[in-house]
Amino acid sequence: MISPCSSVYRVKNSDEKMQDKEKQFKELFLSEYGRMFKAAYILLGDEDEAKDAVQDVFARLWDGTTPLREESQRTFLLTCVRNRCLNIIAQRREKVRVNSEKFATAISLPESDEKLIEAVNRYVEERLTPQTGRIIKMHYNEDQSYKDISSELGISLSTVNKHIVQGLRKLRSTFKNKEA
Repeated sequence: MISPCSSVYRVKNSDEKMQDKEKQFKELFLSEYGRMFKAAYILLGDEDEAKDAVQDVFARLWDGTTPLREESQRTFLLTCVRNRCLNIIAQRREKVRVNSEKFATAISLPESDEKLIEAVNRYVEERLTPQTGRIIKMHYNEDQSYKDISSELGISLSTVNKHIVQGLRKLRSTFKNKEA
């Protein structure tokens, strides 16, 4: 038969284990965060993405989905950060590839014509107004919504729409003859 005192002891023991885990985790976080952040920042070149990568590693550690061996913590954590950064870089590349295809489709370009795509990108850089070119790139290359562009540049949604419509109209008229 289990006495009421033993269950209280188990709860207390469980609480103590959780407090110990939190204390160890906090110490690990404080001792390794700076090093992990620097490594992530070097690989990603973006402060926010670097912070997110390190946070993802610590979140997996806390959830217990990533086990941590005591004897090789520093190496293991840096390896986890490196791998997370490499995944982020791969996701970026895939996003750029998909957005390039979307951009080509938006102006009715065949995907296989890389010279034409290069010419379009050059046209956006050199011939469109800086604001229109920037908005076109933000929408098609960076996959930002009109609302996001509007907020970032401090302009109205209708102004964003106007720039995209004008930019696409100029691109279509310039490259329509080159397609055939």
